[in-house]
Amino acid sequence: MYCAVLTINSFVVSAGIIRVFGQEIAEIPLVATSIANHGKGYFQLLFSCIEKLLAFLNVKNIILPAAEEAESIWTDKFGFKKLRPDQLSEYRKSCCQMVIFQGTSMLQKEVPIHQLISSIERRELYEHLNQGRYDFLE
Repeated sequence: MYCAVLTINSFVVSAGIIRVFGQEIAEIPLVATSIANHGKGYFQLLFSCIEKLLAFLNVKNIILPAAEEAESIWTDKFGFKKLRPDQLSEYRKSCCQMVIFQGTSMLQKEVPIHQLISSIERRELYEHLNQGRYDFLE
């Protein structure tokens, strides 16, 4: 489990919890951006970093519970699609501890392959993660 945090001038502006269930799926059950920083693209930046981390870890899919009022943001801005009931059932067999909130829809997205991460960048990212120099908290 990771907590990804985007800070600006030592202030947390956006954060997300990431649970990795092996290479098949990762779940993002909770995300938040401070009200003063809504609409500034900070979560998009944070989510891009999360995708790169998951690609580095060779995770194939991201799933998340989306409240009805936020579903269009996830689908339109971030490319998520509704998870079919049979897919959800299959994921629950392998990840029985998935977070499902009442009144939410489960959404899914394939983790994009980030070809821009060179082998040197991968090594540096790995070293930074192990030394705690990124704001990803395990």
